[in-house]
Amino acid sequence: MAPGVGELFIAEPDEQAWRRPVVRWVIGGVAVVVVALGLWVGGWLPRWGALVLLALGVVVVVVRAAGYVGRRKRRSSPLMIDLDGVRLPTGQGPAVLPWDALRSVVVDGPTLYFRVRPSITPTTPGVEGLHRRDAWPVASGPGLPLDSRLYRRGREEIVAAVRAFSGDSVRITRA
Repeated sequence: MAPGVGELFIAEPDEQAWRRPVVRWVIGGVAVVVVALGLWVGGWLPRWGALVLLALGVVVVVVRAAGYVGRRKRRSSPLMIDLDGVRLPTGQGPAVLPWDALRSVVVDGPTLYFRVRPSITPTTPGVEGLHRRDAWPVASGPGLPLDSRLYRRGREEIVAAVRAFSGDSVRITRA
């Protein structure tokens, strides 16, 4: 079925998928703290060794949790695909790419890379969000990555939406 006017494909971020990696790091950090305390109380580790392990456990958990919060805030917007193009969440905020700006979508496992055409620049009409120093080299090179595991719609659903809404004008390749 061809998409009609006013239709929109939305892939909302999956909160549980975003939290999964952080939970593992928190459990690991708590385990390091418990082991450090146990070794120190048991007399197998000097006080300075226990303090180093405790600090390491706490710092790693805090850094990973802060990274989660930062990524989650920047990528909280959904992936949206319509007849005009793609609104893609990136690390620095959303990027808008019209269909004529996209060269291909490369499927590499669960990750999709949205690659722009060589003639496209951050100032091309319709293109938004690529003016940042970190976004443009990625978009024009390997492509803007999208980890499909972090959204409520699967990889194949997203690829099918790209095919349908672009009218097969965007090449889909497998890495």
